[in-house]
Amino acid sequence: MSLTIAELKLQKRWTLWRLEPGKDGKATKPPCNAEGFKHDITKPDNLKTYAELEPLVGRGFTGLGFALGAFDGVSVWGVDIDKCCDAVTGKFSAESRQVVIDLDSYGEFSPSGTGCHVVGLGTLPVEPNHKKEVLVRPFHGAKQIEIKGLGFYFTFSARHLSKTPAVLMDRQTEILALYDRVLKMPKATKEHDGLVVTVSLTEEERFQRLMAGDMSAHNNDHSAADFALCILLAKKYGCNAFKVDTEFRKSGLCRGKWEDREDYRENTITRAVAAVLKDTPVIFDGPSDEPMEDDGVDEYLVDALTKDHEGWFPKGDVSLVGGSSGTGKTYWVMTVLEKVRPGQEVWGHKTKARDYRVLMLDRGTKAMRRTLNKMGLPEEAKQRVIRVTGAQQTAGPVAVLTAATEREPGAEAWFVEGLDLWLKESGKMSEVATVLDDLQRLATRRNVSIIASVGAPKEKTAEGRDTERYRGRDTIFGSVAWGRKSETIVLISKTDNDPLHDDCPRQYSVLVRNGRSEHFWMGFIEGELRMVDRPEPKEPHKVKMPKRTAVQAMAMNCLFKFKRGEPVDYSPDLGSRATFFRWREQALDKGDLVRSDGNYYFVYADSVPEAETETNAHSVSVSI
Repeated sequence: MSLTIAELKLQKRWTLWRLEPGKDGKATKPPCNAEGFKHDITKPDNLKTYAELEPLVGRGFTGLGFALGAFDGVSVWGVDIDKCCDAVTGKFSAESRQVVIDLDSYGEFSPSGTGCHVVGLGTLPVEPNHKKEVLVRPFHGAKQIEIKGLGFYFTFSARHLSKTPAVLMDRQTEILALYDRVLKMPKATKEHDGLVVTVSLTEEERFQRLMAGDMSAHNNDHSAADFALCILLAKKYGCNAFKVDTEFRKSGLCRGKWEDREDYRENTITRAVAAVLKDTPVIFDGPSDEPMEDDGVDEYLVDALTKDHEGWFPKGDVSLVGGSSGTGKTYWVMTVLEKVRPGQEVWGHKTKARDYRVLMLDRGTKAMRRTLNKMGLPEEAKQRVIRVTGAQQTAGPVAVLTAATEREPGAEAWFVEGLDLWLKESGKMSEVATVLDDLQRLATRRNVSIIASVGAPKEKTAEGRDTERYRGRDTIFGSVAWGRKSETIVLISKTDNDPLHDDCPRQYSVLVRNGRSEHFWMGFIEGELRMVDRPEPKEPHKVKMPKRTAVQAMAMNCLFKFKRGEPVDYSPDLGSRATFFRWREQALDKGDLVRSDGNYYFVYADSVPEAETETNAHSVSVSI
């Protein structure tokens, strides 16, 4: 027997929840009804289906959760392992990993990213007179483990642990075995009783421990701990090897081997500095700590067209849509996402139903509404747009998107409109690379697809006019980091037919990391964006210039050759001698030249030679 997530959503066991400050300063997550009041989740009348509550998320509520225990004729248990994995790398401790594997049922990350929930079908061996079903013990490799049933609920993050089944499995035997094992564990008597090992250390916590000489996070391997501390020191002091050595000697790890063995000391520092400069991952844990959330590159928002192609916008990665102003980047992405949401085809590509959200920079409520109305998108699409205020924009895209994904755990795709506008220097490699790396880690940790639109420079024609056509994956966005550090890239450009009109066909190039690229053209037909045939390029407009006569050409040559006040005399580089004198006589008659002391000068309106002139002219007017 099993229960899919879709079937779980149909049951009346769902509740809203919101973050609130607790008495000890820690945030709490009380279950709430649609009116915003806390309620008893053991009473079926207080619970709803997922669809009934989902529209209320974000309107005073942080998210959705489902009640454990028996509801709608199905009994669901839950196992909560707290602080069992690293929020950045997603690596689990060996002990917690084994628990997840043994239960072999649906699992997902908790909203914090440092713990996990495993849920399945079955009942817990709790005494009948107990109103709440719960067993809590400290657990090696985590902060604690909690086995829960009636009286509790789990927040729903939808961040599936890919190495667990996608459905809730009947695991009565497995949950009873775990319950019996945890029940025999001693209860915590003091904070440091040797039972709790927190593996999800922050970088600062790891640094403080290593400076104090604590090697427990590195299996008490002194050399591994030395290298780990040098990595952190290299990051902190800009890869200054001398500073790394100086600060390392102040740590509790410094010993005779460090002071006496110059080869060991220099080799350790050099490897650490090289690793930081190359931004290579440093693995401190054993090979068994493979990230559980690694879904690979097979899960896309838009499936591959054929076996030779690759899907678009993989989950766990960052993708980009580029084009100059006016090419319709936002409209195109939201059109794609609106097709993905119910699982419709995307111009020949198959999709699975996935929800999305959009982060749009604040233009004012009314202005944003006008923009969305102009796109002609349905009301459901407008409700998925989150307005980013000026203060939030200052906080940066990573901070805003992190908070947004926590608030909207059900969204599997996130569109960040105008990512380059969030950056101070969008053409600078260091800034672009840092932001994309942070977004990549967030996408991996949350297992979501992040799509960002980015402006592109406009290519110039020979006459200096903007063509709005792209120039390649690595150069379109101004910094090679945009192209190198992203997965699917979609480039949108107007065609040569009529680049000044918004309704002319656009060219779309979908460039994937591995596989054949796709190139197609789209235009509006009966108010809908559809694929169209490649438009035939028009002949460039040629302006016929009148052909100059020999005298007119001589006039231009002389005008460019002689500066104000210089006598206009013949030289072979001007051309024909006869043509020069013929032009000079005509220019004298027209008043373009003036003769003074036997020399000829160009006449300007504000300067006429004081000497007696044979022609009273006031301005240059060279006829060509």
